[in-house]
Amino acid sequence: MTTFATKVALRYLRSRRGFVSVVTGFSLAGILLGVAALIVVMAVMAGFRAELIDRILGTTGHANVNGPQMTLEKAVFTQEELLKVPYVVSATPYVVGQAMVVSQHKALGGIVRGYAPKDLRNTKIIAGNIKAGSLDDFKGDRAIVIGAEMANQLGVGVGSRLTVLSPEGNQTVAGFIPRMMRLTVVAIFDVGMYQYDSALMYMPIEVAQKFFRVAPYVSSIEVMVKEPDKIGELSTPVKNILGEDGVMQDWRQTNTQFFSALQLEKTTMFIILALIVLVAAFNIITGQMMTVNEKSRDIAILRTMGATRRDIVRVFFLSGFSVGFAGTMLGLVIGLLIVWNIQPLVDFIQHLTGAEVFSNQVYFLSRLPAKIEWPDTCLIVAMSLGLSILASLFPAWRAARLDPVEALRRE
Repeated sequence: MTTFATKVALRYLRSRRGFVSVVTGFSLAGILLGVAALIVVMAVMAGFRAELIDRILGTTGHANVNGPQMTLEKAVFTQEELLKVPYVVSATPYVVGQAMVVSQHKALGGIVRGYAPKDLRNTKIIAGNIKAGSLDDFKGDRAIVIGAEMANQLGVGVGSRLTVLSPEGNQTVAGFIPRMMRLTVVAIFDVGMYQYDSALMYMPIEVAQKFFRVAPYVSSIEVMVKEPDKIGELSTPVKNILGEDGVMQDWRQTNTQFFSALQLEKTTMFIILALIVLVAAFNIITGQMMTVNEKSRDIAILRTMGATRRDIVRVFFLSGFSVGFAGTMLGLVIGLLIVWNIQPLVDFIQHLTGAEVFSNQVYFLSRLPAKIEWPDTCLIVAMSLGLSILASLFPAWRAARLDPVEALRRE
């Protein structure tokens, strides 16, 4: 009887001329578009979060550890102790401060970070994205590493001389004179995040201490761990190493509002786009109810020929659910194809329209990121199939309750 129900259900999906009915077509298209849009948007939101975590935390660390009177010597000792913790990937003492950098063409403000040469070479996001020059030359008291966007704006390259000015200085009879230092660009990095590529500079830590006049102290120790979401576990080793005066500030505390806003936006977009699937599910109900009214005589004949109410339920449930299932599967395939080819599509649209669809100055990143998170994808598919099931049950129930005598009498 299941074969009978399937054959009749597929027959009812077609109009008298053999084409899928208009309502059924709209239902299928609505579910297809809704599922595809949800998959693409969720993938882009997940990609944004992953890329921002990778770049923001890749340059600022998963946590910053500090203690009273953190001299460079004490920081190196703390660094060695932290590296003994199994899940700690790196620990980097650093000095940070604001400065202005001046070339022959332009002056820009930025952030100076002082690193030991070996620590900068071990910082993957910088060492792995060197566009020009080499970190092997990051040594001595005249070396500086800058971002690609800053180099472009300043009109400089490897080997160019820059003047770095501190906002602090000396008050003389001639007025305020800022501290300045002439440095040579030894390397240029490009991490793909505009805010960092245009404002971040690195100099040897001893040079930074001298420039900002903080010697022998450092600003903090930057720590990277294997799993950023478990950074809270680091607080106990920090207390054991630095005592109760040890202070740790992790990435969740420093970026709470930013990542909370991303999560809120992701949830909101999911709800809004899920309404498309919900509307398509209502279209399934409408289409199936129209089919039930149109086929009332057929239902009556089937009942008189021995078909049970359960058989009628199966017929119309399969008829409605097949639309939702087909739309969901097609939407899944199309959504995945768009996600896997999203950057070429963006480039094509930009080439076709001449407009910059994805500006790195507005969206932080230089390319549109997309990352498939399979739990989200499975949730989208399950939601779509669940709505399709619910939308198919009511018309099937109505068809099964149809009185054969009344239906034939109306005819």
